[in-house]
Amino acid sequence: MKTAALPQLARGALTANVLRLTLTVACIALGVALAGAVHTVHTSALAEVDRAAHALAGKADLEIRGPRNGFDDAVFAPIGRIAGVQVASPVLEIEAPLDGRDATLRIVGIDALRAVRMQPAFVVDAAKTGANETSSILDPDAIWLSPLAASRLKLQAGDELRVIAGTRAIALHVAGVLPGMQSAGELGVMDIGAAQWRFARVGSISRIDVRLRPGADASAFRAQAAKILPPGVNVIESASLAGRAAAITKAYRVNLDALSMVALATGAFLVFSTLALQAARRRSEFALLRALGVTRRGLAVLLAFEGASIGAVGALAGTILGLVGSREVLAHIGSDLGAGFFSGTNAVFAPDFVALAFIAAIGIGMSVAGALWVAQAVGRIPVAEALRDRAVDLPGSTGAGGKLAVAFFLAGLPLLLLPPIGELPLGGYAAITLWLAASVLSVAPASRWLLARLRPRSPVATLALAQVRDLPGHLAASVAGIVVSASLCVAMAIMVSSFRISLEDWLGGVVRADLYVQSGASGGDGYFSLEEQQAVARLPEVRSVEALRFERITTGADRPPLTLVARPVDEHVLAGFQAEPAGMPVRGDAIPIWISEATRDLEGWKTGDRVSLPIAGRVQAFRVAGSIRDFARTWGAMIVPLDDYRRITGDTRANDLAVFLPSGSDPLQAQAAIRRALPHATALAFEDSSSLKRVSLEIFDRTFAVTYALEAIAVMIGLAGITSSFAALAWSRRREFGVLRFLGLKRGEVLKLLAIEGVATGGLGAAIGLASGIAVSFVLVRVVNRQSFHWNLEVHWPFATLAILVAAIVGLCAAGARASAALAVRDEAVRAVKDDA
Repeated sequence: MKTAALPQLARGALTANVLRLTLTVACIALGVALAGAVHTVHTSALAEVDRAAHALAGKADLEIRGPRNGFDDAVFAPIGRIAGVQVASPVLEIEAPLDGRDATLRIVGIDALRAVRMQPAFVVDAAKTGANETSSILDPDAIWLSPLAASRLKLQAGDELRVIAGTRAIALHVAGVLPGMQSAGELGVMDIGAAQWRFARVGSISRIDVRLRPGADASAFRAQAAKILPPGVNVIESASLAGRAAAITKAYRVNLDALSMVALATGAFLVFSTLALQAARRRSEFALLRALGVTRRGLAVLLAFEGASIGAVGALAGTILGLVGSREVLAHIGSDLGAGFFSGTNAVFAPDFVALAFIAAIGIGMSVAGALWVAQAVGRIPVAEALRDRAVDLPGSTGAGGKLAVAFFLAGLPLLLLPPIGELPLGGYAAITLWLAASVLSVAPASRWLLARLRPRSPVATLALAQVRDLPGHLAASVAGIVVSASLCVAMAIMVSSFRISLEDWLGGVVRADLYVQSGASGGDGYFSLEEQQAVARLPEVRSVEALRFERITTGADRPPLTLVARPVDEHVLAGFQAEPAGMPVRGDAIPIWISEATRDLEGWKTGDRVSLPIAGRVQAFRVAGSIRDFARTWGAMIVPLDDYRRITGDTRANDLAVFLPSGSDPLQAQAAIRRALPHATALAFEDSSSLKRVSLEIFDRTFAVTYALEAIAVMIGLAGITSSFAALAWSRRREFGVLRFLGLKRGEVLKLLAIEGVATGGLGAAIGLASGIAVSFVLVRVVNRQSFHWNLEVHWPFATLAILVAAIVGLCAAGARASAALAVRDEAVRAVKDDA
């Protein structure tokens, strides 16, 4: 077939039913828009993290980082004397709670005379802000704000900024705004000596930025620095935060991208259904083209061109819609998408056009695949018979669907045993893909097997089931779309229910105290001194107090950070964290620690192992006493007994206080007593156990809100396909309805017939989707979740949710079938019989 003839032949076919074509294009566009928007939002967030990291790093080549609470600044001078170092600049980073606000501000303490050579925007641009003296950066009460911080806090030069240091509110003078820090995010800049003094961090720094001389060997510097740096302090590439953020959020982003692709794949079934109906109507046309010498390959090229045309229009519209939607999300909601990874990030719209082009290509490719699927059926049309017969349907399946479904299911089983690849559960995703394909292939044989066992007494029901038993090609495709979307919804409902109930059980054991107290509303680097902890514990309104101290350490430069939680440990605490083995261990020569499931997987540790960890600038021996469940920290955590932590570090501070009250006491009275005991702590934040659990579950629900939306859209696309297919099927059966009317069936009985067909079709799609979804849910819970987030979950069945989902699918299919076919049983049906005479 000549290429020039393709547009002419395709134009008439595609414009034969503008409404159906528009719906098909809209579904493809929606799938592409969802995938593009999700990717763009996350790309923009990561780009903003990258810009901020580079803005702070300036001209640094390397940076030396230690634990969250910092390391001894005595190592700075020897680092600066290493051969090859041109500039070394010490930095102190503090996440300071804001007084009177439920937020924190990142404060960066710098040595202005050194930092100006590394990052001129820290100091040089200060002269452009209207301040009289650039030396005000050395003022112990002065702070310079980035443009974003000044805008969010609504502050300008000369205003007062109150932040929390420990538990006390301190007043800082806003000396000006640093225009050069536009890309650095929300932060404040102080003199490092002033920051150390005002925040009680004297002798401590968070990192050292290093710029090497031209031609200096970075590996030689690393080797020399390793001899000077204390354990737990590592040399890493400058501005590597974006890479860490990308690694931490990768699993969440990939899961959302996979759901977006499901919506796109569901739309592709609608493309197949549209082209299948058009092909069925054009049986005579295809037969004539074959008689005139067009080969099967030529017909396949024609249908592929039609599919590509639909896909291209949908992909273009979807890309534009995705860009507009992601821009609006970033402007009005932010880049978080509910998961909490990018909280506080003001992401600038930064689309990845290469990735968007790839997503659009997937949409077009799926449309072409649906068209080629139709082409296989078209190639089996008998030419002579099709020239005589005006029947509107494609040849049925070859009967191999059931065998292929079994083969695909069996092929997915060994993939479940694969370890994660690139920290992603690719084997689990591949198994899910094969099992979804198996569920699609099982539609036709399952319909014959299931419906053949039904023996309705009503003649109308018998006629309806006979029609559905041998699904027309285009209706079978729409049912397949329902199966895919329903199975994913069922699987996600089971997974989310399992996760939520497991989280509730865990919170019930972990959140044991009556009150939890923080020095500021958003926590940050606020703390309670030992004297303040003792003052609270002595109150008659308080039964006991448990101090909680948090630290973040690394076991190597290329390893993710581990959260260390120092707290009192007893059998009740271990039971709350669902520790294995249960109970307190026998005290040995090494300090016991309990590691989270993520730590066990990522570090490869197991119960009984002796491990060495860098704490407080030296290596300390520990023994893994067991594993705990921790849903709060994806990248690993460990619990260390508080007394042991204080003994080896000398750090007696506490980030949070867990307060236990006497039985029957009033929490409000206890809060008032704590405020009286700490009169200087004006920003104390209290949460009781019930509110803490409620807030945690609200965060969980917000995290999965986007998931719910993507699932709902996938189902709606599938239901749109069913409705559209029934409308087309009813139109093609006008003669059949006319005959039924002549034989005495009333209009209402014909509509009932179509409603029963809708119920049977929806029930069939829901039943296969339910079975497939249950199988997929086990993959999500046991493989995908385990390899992505390192959590073990018990399976919990949301029976009510599943029942509502199945009922909604069946009901909407029945309503859609009846409503979409109402026009086909009017007087036009009788005239269709006359026209056929």
